[in-house]
Amino acid sequence: MTVLHFFLPALAFSLVATSKVDRTFLAVPLTAAAVTLLGLAAGSAVYRWLPWYRAAPRPAIGVLLLSSAFGNVTYLGLPVITETLGSRYGYIAILYDLLATTPVLLTIGMLTAARFGSGGTASLAASFRRVLKLPPLWGVALGIVAQAVPVPKMVLDAAQLMGRAVIPVMIFTVGLALDFRDIKRLPVAMPALALKLILAPVLAWLFARAAGMSGDVLRAVVIEGAMPVMVLSLVLADEFELDVPLAAMCIAVSTVASFFTLPMMMKILF
Repeated sequence: MTVLHFFLPALAFSLVATSKVDRTFLAVPLTAAAVTLLGLAAGSAVYRWLPWYRAAPRPAIGVLLLSSAFGNVTYLGLPVITETLGSRYGYIAILYDLLATTPVLLTIGMLTAARFGSGGTASLAASFRRVLKLPPLWGVALGIVAQAVPVPKMVLDAAQLMGRAVIPVMIFTVGLALDFRDIKRLPVAMPALALKLILAPVLAWLFARAAGMSGDVLRAVVIEGAMPVMVLSLVLADEFELDVPLAAMCIAVSTVASFFTLPMMMKILF
């Protein structure tokens, strides 16, 4: 909660406030939304085609659809981008997540979870309200305002200092989420993980290039597309009584696999 309410908003503010506002601020979220929604559609199409689908428990299907689409774009994507491309590209992860991935997760993703789960209901109106209450989103908004309104250096320095605490905590959180106890069901999850780790970065590359992105900005967007299954999907699985052990396994296996698939996809695409 401390990360979500204080440190991540501070990081979002400092990264956006010190970056150059250009068409990237629109192109990155649009690319992220397209990649995420197409991943969800591809997951639905693939699993409907498999004979296993008709007899599969609905909570398991819900997890696999979420795993096909939603990547760990901040908790893992941000550290990867800043370490490989430099901290000045960290804002790409913020735009990719807070202006697209998380809003789609808390709207379309929640509706999907509610459809296949049995633990609650979801509505678009309530989901949009939930999105607007996200503290990091307000950090992005304030960062954009700071582009036009002079911000005291002391405030910016304080935000950057708070933001430095985010990445170590994020990596630690990812480690806590790794759970391989349901590994015997990996064959069922393989199509979803292939869509997330192989198809998604290709889609990110295609959409980003079509939007005019190039160089390290393009690389950052593809890195985001190649991220493993989102840790937050485990929260949705628990809230809507989906298959939580399967969700945990998808996160764990995709996270480990991404250390091999990410460099492979970057080499293929670049």
